[in-house]
Amino acid sequence: MPRLVIITGPLAAGKNTTADALARRLTGGGRTVVIADVDDVVAMVAAPGAGATGLWFAGREAHGALVGQWMRSGVDDVVAVGPFFSDDERAALTRHLPDGTAPVWIVIHAPVEVTLPRAQADPTRGLSREPQFHEDVYRRFRELQPTIPAHRTFESGELGAEQIAAAIEDLLGG
Repeated sequence: MPRLVIITGPLAAGKNTTADALARRLTGGGRTVVIADVDDVVAMVAAPGAGATGLWFAGREAHGALVGQWMRSGVDDVVAVGPFFSDDERAALTRHLPDGTAPVWIVIHAPVEVTLPRAQADPTRGLSREPQFHEDVYRRFRELQPTIPAHRTFESGELGAEQIAAAIEDLLGG
């Protein structure tokens, strides 16, 4: 069965950058890697899609089903990326996993003073560039962080994505 790494944290914390760095490290060692970002799947219900009909959470369920299917494929590693803060968000991801899956949970965060400028510097970002939205999401993360399972927690204001990816690779056993 593939290994599953779940990378979670607030907006602009470096989740995707770290996932990309981890994938490069693992594929460099001959492994096959799939990165499944919840934002990519949830975007399917964005305007002019079905978002207005309240199907945002269905996008999370679809992401979980996608991750579950990749776990049943022949890849070596699946990296799921997204804000999986609440019990419901984590269940939407994990309920579709094959029996016996033991995810490695990674939490990446940084202070808003670091993440907001990152988001604002990225013209591809939408709402996460708005200070109030960004701060609200970060506050929610901080409130729920004690409930998030974490094999390791990293502060991306102190460590770069390559350093975090190397530490995750070490955690996985090389």
